[in-house]
Amino acid sequence: MFCSSIRQADFLANYFNEHGYRTVSLHSKQVHITRSKAISMLEKGELDAIFTVDLFNEGVDIPAVDTLLFVRPTESLTVFTQQVGRGLRLHPAKQYCVIIDLIGNYRNADVKLSLFDTKRGETNKKREKLLPTVPELCELDLDVRVIDLLEEMRRKRQPRREKLLHDYQELKQELGRRPTYLELHLHGRSEAKEYRDEFKSYVGFLYWVDELSEREKEVFLKYESWLVEVERTTMTKSYKMVVLQAMLNRGPSRWHLPMTPNEVAPFFHQYFMEKEYRKRIDFSDGETKRLWQYDEQKVAKLIAKMPMTKWSGSSNGLVSFENNVFSLNFSIAPANEATLYQWTQEICEYRLHVYFERRSGGKR
Repeated sequence: MFCSSIRQADFLANYFNEHGYRTVSLHSKQVHITRSKAISMLEKGELDAIFTVDLFNEGVDIPAVDTLLFVRPTESLTVFTQQVGRGLRLHPAKQYCVIIDLIGNYRNADVKLSLFDTKRGETNKKREKLLPTVPELCELDLDVRVIDLLEEMRRKRQPRREKLLHDYQELKQELGRRPTYLELHLHGRSEAKEYRDEFKSYVGFLYWVDELSEREKEVFLKYESWLVEVERTTMTKSYKMVVLQAMLNRGPSRWHLPMTPNEVAPFFHQYFMEKEYRKRIDFSDGETKRLWQYDEQKVAKLIAKMPMTKWSGSSNGLVSFENNVFSLNFSIAPANEATLYQWTQEICEYRLHVYFERRSGGKR
């Protein structure tokens, strides 16, 4: 059983044991049983299954294995070949190997079928067959519905999106949970902005890849225009996101309420003054240098001019600044507040980090 993490392997082994099966988890931190002992017990029938993390990809021969369970994404054809090989050894007690895919490896099934192809690696582009040419004395029998599915996937294949999905899944696997937008930027293999460029927003990607709950999907569809606006609004300075962060600091149930420049001013000033790099990058021109000594009215005047007035004019009506009040021009149902707050906070945090990172010449 191929697992994505030690935590998952331990959980599944315990779960199966509690339901009458004899299993162990086998990974780099396991101290109660050795790999050789576990293999021996499996071969003798003293174990029903081994839940493993990256130990049986290669170099292990257990001919008696007749079932492989994938509870992890395996995008690499090389690793997949090694893993499948654990179940393809001949043994008198078995006639076939059952491979169970629980998490959607089938999405690249057309690629993985090529591991059986004796002509794999040929450069003849005209030979783009759906089914591989298998070795002599072997046969490959696919249900008609499977062939139809493979053909449909090949027609819809989108390499750019597949790479983003693969890199996202790898990071999610490492973290053991859905990455935040900033984590995607700091630790993902693909640039976080590629997700925004391809799907308009990170949440849009999560919607596409079916990572959202049914409730989250409803919230996303209702407020997508706002999420896209926060993702894409231009930032010649960081001021828009600093104002938004001041609003978010009021908490999930109040973040979206109207706010005046004077209410924003204390946080706005402190934000730039508490970090030297922020002050140097965005609060050190002729006008703002004079504001290092805090003057609420002058800071509020700056905020009113930029970003509140400018954002109001470029948001396609989503925000407004009238009568010295900055407002969001859409209502948020109480049931949706926490979810939209979380997503808006993630985007704001990501955009502020990236803004200062680029202007200071490296990741912070």
